[in-house]
Amino acid sequence: MEKLPTVYDNFFFQAKATCFRAMRGCRNSVDQINKWPCDLRSGGGVLLAESRSLLWDHSAPHAEKILQAGKVQNLRSASRALDGCRVPANRQFSFWSQIGRPGRLTGYVQGRELRQGCMIPSIGGGLCQLSNALFACALQAGFAIHERHAHTRAIPGSMTESGQDATVFWNYVDLRFSSRRGFRVGSIMTAADLIVRLWTCDEP
Repeated sequence: MEKLPTVYDNFFFQAKATCFRAMRGCRNSVDQINKWPCDLRSGGGVLLAESRSLLWDHSAPHAEKILQAGKVQNLRSASRALDGCRVPANRQFSFWSQIGRPGRLTGYVQGRELRQGCMIPSIGGGLCQLSNALFACALQAGFAIHERHAHTRAIPGSMTESGQDATVFWNYVDLRFSSRRGFRVGSIMTAADLIVRLWTCDEP
């Protein structure tokens, strides 16, 4: 049986997260990490990579269905902030700089989050499906990976088992990559799938 985090564990986790976020803020200023402009009208370019992943796990217990629905809503909100993002050559893409902090006022709800080896409900839970897809695309495209963190627990059938996962946690566990050529990110959702693509593009 999994050991659930205690009140002390959660307090220690939040205190550590606050310290890391402060350090991250200082580092971002030095590294000049930006939120890049999005332009849904900018098409064209060469398709470099594509990732498709299922939105729904129909084998999950009934009790998790609400959290799955929350995950899908969170992915929808994050995809809107990401789709059409254009990154200049040799500049870093940062997941959190592009997505922003997930909160109720920006359309995020409770979803599934893997924390310290346990599945828990949290605002913005499920965004790792998007970061996993972005990391897989960056690998396919041969981009330089500047920051990536693996999950602490491998879920059967997930990208974690193949080493292609990238966990994220606001705002100190990030996913960052770059290319020697400018690129554009696409993120769309169908009724069943999350589809992420990378294209070449001109400078924004």
